[in-house]
Order: sequence, then structure tokens, then C-alpha cells
Amino acid sequence: MKRSARPARARADAGEALVEFALVLPILLVLSLGMLDFGRAFHAKSLLDQAAREGCRVAIVTKPLDQALIVSRVETILEPGGFKPNAVTSNEDANRLVTVQVEITFKFLTPGVFSLIGAKFDNTMEMVGRAVMRSETGN
Repeated sequence: MKRSARPARARADAGEALVEFALVLPILLVLSLGMLDFGRAFHAKSLLDQAAREGCRVAIVTKPLDQALIVSRVETILEPGGFKPNAVTSNEDANRLVTVQVEITFKFLTPGVFSLIGAKFDNTMEMVGRAVMRSETGN
């Protein structure tokens, strides 16, 4: 009778490691994908704020406010990130403060992460970027 090169205990340890790995792998994947999604969300918010600032910079040097030019500038900033604005609003108040607000819908890649913990989650999130600057044009 031929004996195995590995003792019985070593074979059992290898089986235990495989079971432990199978139990831990889903948790690691959920954490990794969750970090990926939240990183993407922070990047989207940063890009959205930048687009609102750039739109506001265009708005403060045009009189009257040129909505088409503002929207064009906002879309130029958002395009590399793969976002399209849902709404771009701009207005100027009596104190010559120009406000530009940009809205997008952010879609999470891993919607199942939140349902695993029992949370009701829609897989999308509305994000708003807003910038306020003083108009540089005269009255």
C-alpha cells in the first residue's frame, strides 16, 4: 500500500483554508466594490463642482447671461467623466451675484451592496453642484 506524501492533517488544513476563503471572498468583494463606487461618487461630485464653477466663470463675464454658452461650458467639463447634466440653471440677483447650479444623476455600479445589509437603495443618486460669483460686467 502506497502512502500519501502529505500527512492527513496537512490535507485537512488545506480543506479548511479553502472553506475559509470561500466565506471571506464575498465580504472582500463587497468591500472592494463599495470602495470603488464611493470613490467614483466623490470624483463625480468634484467634477460637478468644477463644472458649476466653470459655468459661473463664463456667466460672470457675459451680459446678459448666455445660457447656451454656460451649458456648453458645463457639458465640456462633465463630458470626460461620462456625465450629462440633467439641468443647468443660472441667474443674477440684485447684488450682481451670479449663481450657476448643475444637476446630474449618478448611477452606482454595485447596487447589490446596500441590499445585502437590508437597505432600500435606488441605485441612482441626484447630485448638485453650485457656484456663486460676483458679476464682472457693469450695470
